[in-house]
Amino acid sequence: MNANQIIKILADGGFHSGQSLGCRLGVSRTAIWKHISRLEKLGLKVHSVKGRGYRLAASLELLSKPLIRADLTENAAKLFGSIDIRSEVISTNDEVRAKAKGSPPSPHVCLAEMQSSGRGRRGRSWVSPYAANIYLSLAWDFPEMTGALDGLSLCVGIAVADAIAKLGVSGVGLKWPNDLIYQRRKLAGILLELEGELSGPARVIIGIGVNVAMTKAEGADIDQDWVSLVDIADTKISRNALAAEILNQLAEVLPRFQEGGFVEFHKRWHDLDVLRGNSVMLSLANTQVKGWAKGVTDIGELVIENDTGIRTYRAGEVSLRVANDSGD
Repeated sequence: MNANQIIKILADGGFHSGQSLGCRLGVSRTAIWKHISRLEKLGLKVHSVKGRGYRLAASLELLSKPLIRADLTENAAKLFGSIDIRSEVISTNDEVRAKAKGSPPSPHVCLAEMQSSGRGRRGRSWVSPYAANIYLSLAWDFPEMTGALDGLSLCVGIAVADAIAKLGVSGVGLKWPNDLIYQRRKLAGILLELEGELSGPARVIIGIGVNVAMTKAEGADIDQDWVSLVDIADTKISRNALAAEILNQLAEVLPRFQEGGFVEFHKRWHDLDVLRGNSVMLSLANTQVKGWAKGVTDIGELVIENDTGIRTYRAGEVSLRVANDSGD
């Protein structure tokens, strides 16, 4: 027996006695108590009431492979034949990398309820509370590594933004090169990790994190303004439906990108770009650049104009912050 078995029973939000849990799982009440303590270490609040038993402070929607597969398009179902759902992992990117290692080209997919060491860009940690958000990674193989891969994170961002829009949430924009933003608060992020030689076949591990129902307490350690879908959606967003729609959109976007690069997505990015026309600041390794964001190039480079002229910057080399009106 593991903690995930108890979570599946308690996910309905109702009370379950220690005796009934023990009978269903074939263990003692003492063993149940020990596993309840494990749930609290996972960050799940458990109410214990004498005479009634245990229940979670709030009901949970756990990830379900059958529910996700039921919402996949025919194209996505064929493309993503390998979908893994894990309770707790170090990171979904690591899980996908390990599974895809040495295997023939195949877009392996991994989702997890929780990451103990989720990663964001530039070595940042990705806060990953249990059953609160989407943590999804997949491996995608390219015939050869080229500069055209610069626009890949932008195309993945478009796919995720369109998936969220399909579920009825409007107003989500994209911040170059890998963030989804709602009213200047971060809603989702993308991490690409590239494996391959300077020339030849390349494998990209695509990591996607979307805040779905994360509470303020769960996100207390995040060092920037953020928002969850539960805060902005008119109706409850199903994590399973969102995961399926993200895969549906990726099934359309990734082959098109592989075939023609970023250029055919340029207009869609333009429509979602939250920085274009704004005063911005780029933080490079040894300096900072201030100027006005002028969109992106046909391969996904950021365009900035200032007193020195117009320059372009490639994804992966810079971080970006919106400058205040005073230019400080």
